[in-house]
Amino acid sequence: MVEARTQQQTYARVAGLFYLLVLAFDIAGLAITSSIEGGGGFAAQARNVTGSETLYRVGLCLALLGSLSTIPLAVGLYVTLRPADPGLATLGLVFRSAEAAIGGVGIVGSFAVLEAYLTGSQAALDSQSLGGASQVAAIFFCVGSTVFFWAFLRSGYLPRLLSMWGIFASALYLAYWFATLVAPGLPGAITIAASLPILIAEVTTGLWLLIGAVSSPPSTAAGSRR
Repeated sequence: MVEARTQQQTYARVAGLFYLLVLAFDIAGLAITSSIEGGGGFAAQARNVTGSETLYRVGLCLALLGSLSTIPLAVGLYVTLRPADPGLATLGLVFRSAEAAIGGVGIVGSFAVLEAYLTGSQAALDSQSLGGASQVAAIFFCVGSTVFFWAFLRSGYLPRLLSMWGIFASALYLAYWFATLVAPGLPGAITIAASLPILIAEVTTGLWLLIGAVSSPPSTAAGSRR
């Protein structure tokens, strides 16, 4: 029992660490690539990317690290929450793993776009399909995030308010990404409003798990709800 409890706390800290790493890699990668591409059409973007090719490749590699880091994050959350609710823990693991896989496919496409920029072959650029891959990966992320926060709420491993905030933020972000599939080009203010709650939820949860870890066994949490 003690050994299992120690393992659970270790994986909780791993999940907390990778919560923060995934955010850092994803935000840094997106910031680098989008700032280099800039605005304008294909020709203008191609000139910008060609002039900063190495840095652009670093940005794509950071995005790839974000997708790779999602797997240990999902495993850490799964092991942490499995004693409290095996079904929800498994469901969350599946969705977050699918998110990582779809995100990886999108990054492969991004490297193909890079070659199109370098060769000046606009015919090889299919930004719509790549954007769709990113949106679908984000939707899988939102569903997995909602499931994991729901499991945290049931387990009592996180403060109840934080778990409820995570569920709200994940659901809001899910609605936003579905909206972008139906109505592309939503105003930036809507993007910020939809992104900020989940950013707060993930950073706070990551720090809580990394520093505080899980503080009570499932039996205690279950007993407190009766």
